[in-house]
Amino acid sequence: MRMIMVGTGPIGGIIGGRLARAGHDITFVDVDDQHVDAIRRNGLQVDVPDGPFNVRVPIFFPHEVHGKFDVAFIAVRSNHTANALDSVLPHLAGEGLGVSLQNGINPPLLERVLGPDRTIGVAIRMGCRKIAPGHVHTDIRGQLYIGHLHGKTTASLQTLHRLLDHVIPTEITDNIRGVLWSKLTYTCLGYFGSLADASLATTCADHSCRRALAQFMGEVVAVGAAVGVRFVPLAEYDPADFHPDRPLDRRIAAVDEMAKSWKFADRKGPLRQIQKGVVTEVDYTLGHVIHEAERAGISTPLCGKVLAMIQELQAGKRKLDISNYDALKTL
Repeated sequence: MRMIMVGTGPIGGIIGGRLARAGHDITFVDVDDQHVDAIRRNGLQVDVPDGPFNVRVPIFFPHEVHGKFDVAFIAVRSNHTANALDSVLPHLAGEGLGVSLQNGINPPLLERVLGPDRTIGVAIRMGCRKIAPGHVHTDIRGQLYIGHLHGKTTASLQTLHRLLDHVIPTEITDNIRGVLWSKLTYTCLGYFGSLADASLATTCADHSCRRALAQFMGEVVAVGAAVGVRFVPLAEYDPADFHPDRPLDRRIAAVDEMAKSWKFADRKGPLRQIQKGVVTEVDYTLGHVIHEAERAGISTPLCGKVLAMIQELQAGKRKLDISNYDALKTL
């Protein structure tokens, strides 16, 4: 079975690197000149808990790809999904699978093109990062949850499960939409925590900020519930604890419980991207929540304010500062 990995950053690099080390036929595709050059010269260096390894993988720019593939993994940021699909579709076999290894709710985009049985969503719980061009790293083995949006288990899904479970623990779920939305709440939390160069332990030390965070999370969960999402508990918290039908003091207590794991040295991924001048996925993650809220007729003032501030930070029209949280407290 021929596979292609479109996007070979931390997620694509670690999962694709494991597949390559296991002897599978996998081709990498990326647009980062330095990353491609480093892998071509030195192979891909993958740091994982069971031991670092280096693997030689064929890697190409999108215009260099040729041949047909049975599985196309999409591991680019959500804002590049459309371009990734355009580049890979001509090379996908007639019954080939499209597999989203991404943050956000991307499987519906693949499903519109490939159909429900050829589209598989994957929710990834694995903190990882790119150390340097050609070098990716994670401190944990991680866990994958895979499924079709329709919830049924097909032969293709079982085949992909066997393939992935061989290199990283993988579980089939009949509620991949719910798992992806649950993870989306954590992604949105990351944007809330990226308005200053400080940990949530610092920015949300006072009651008023924790109240704002409880209401922000409540907006995200309310939207998901309104569009029929079945949330699942995360290791960090249970999204259902933030639903607005729960008393506010209990939602704030859920924030207090979550805060026990916050560390003063923590920094969220979006913050690091903003500091490096990298455009985040905010328009396709938190922005997706707001889009769904508008369709459902739900007001999300805190989500809208956080989205606007992240956009201003990316554009250089706002500075990273704890005072940014004052505007959220007043809402």
